[in-house]
Amino acid sequence: MTQGHPVAGPASGGVASAGAASAGAASAGAASAGAASARAASAGAASAGAASAGAASAGAASGGAAAVRTLVAVLGAGTLLLPAALAPAPHAPAVAVALAAALAGWCLLLAASGGTRAAGPVAFVRDRLGPGAGRTVTALYFGGFATGQAAVALSAGEFAARAWGPVGTPVPYAVAAVVLVTAAVAARSGAYLLRRVRLAAVLVLAGAWWALGGLPAPAGHAPSAHPALLAVPLLFGWVGLESAVPAARAKRRVLAGTLLGVGLAAALYALLLAPPAPAPPAVSALLFPPLALVSALVCWTYCRTNLRATGARWAELTSGHQAADDTSASAPGGRRGAVVAALVALAVLGLAHTARWGVPALLLGPGAATAALYALLALAALRRPVTHPTEEDHDHHHRPLEGAARPAG
Repeated sequence: MTQGHPVAGPASGGVASAGAASAGAASAGAASAGAASARAASAGAASAGAASAGAASAGAASGGAAAVRTLVAVLGAGTLLLPAALAPAPHAPAVAVALAAALAGWCLLLAASGGTRAAGPVAFVRDRLGPGAGRTVTALYFGGFATGQAAVALSAGEFAARAWGPVGTPVPYAVAAVVLVTAAVAARSGAYLLRRVRLAAVLVLAGAWWALGGLPAPAGHAPSAHPALLAVPLLFGWVGLESAVPAARAKRRVLAGTLLGVGLAAALYALLLAPPAPAPPAVSALLFPPLALVSALVCWTYCRTNLRATGARWAELTSGHQAADDTSASAPGGRRGAVVAALVALAVLGLAHTARWGVPALLLGPGAATAALYALLALAALRRPVTHPTEEDHDHHHRPLEGAARPAG
């Protein structure tokens, strides 16, 4: 019996040792599984962080794109015309900022009602106020186009006359008439690439004139110093905004980007309307003629683009159907519309010469049309749509007052 203990002892020890080994293996497996879970959780957190960062980056990009779209919509030849015509007025920069603040509130009103970017301003008004109001929008576009070209052409004439040196008063008006006639003839064809490059040229020219201390006072009557009368011609520089307002239900960053674009445009206008002291006479004498000639040429290209777009608006008014695109200006109705708009602009230009009106007075016409258009859009924003916009309702092809707004194309 005493020998039985030594035999049984090793067997028990083996079982115990095996159990310990199993427990160790289980413990090691649990530890390994825990480490894997931790790595998976860490990887998931990293992935979620990357996704969140990507979403933030995408949101910032969409907001930045909206700001750029707004700037492209509102900046154009008005960047040249407004400082040349209104900079002599002492309160012009402050009025420009106040007007931009009012337009920002107007954008919020339209955004809360669905925005205009998806369907366009004509469909926005038509769906809420009826087809007659929609046609009124098209008529305001046509009237603003036609009268606005008298101001753009006279600006071209004044730039050209300044490049030649001191000249008599009739010269800018005569050059403006030539600009309108040649632009109407050339309106049959488009130059897409030129229109894309033109905005950059306008900004460079505006900056150069500002650095030289601004342009001399325009021919004709000086702009009124009354803030209310200054706000009307300043609206010429904001046409195009009515097509760029997104819906409030879209991403917040898109609407914020649009408002940022409004703020940046306002800052640019305020800066250009308050030029520094004039540059030394030697520098001005060297740079003035080439800058004036290039500025006149740019204004001519805007006249041609605008008259081409006016042809499409005329075709809509006379036919009762929306034009499919600005290329409809090449159709008979579009060509007639461009001629009609040129004749209207020539008549306004002749009246301006007789009454000794300058560019500031001529800007009141398109400015008043813009004010009426924006008031009609605000009224429509207070009503609910009675029809639902369809793909055929999309009227983004409208190119209102290209001389003040975006390049067409």
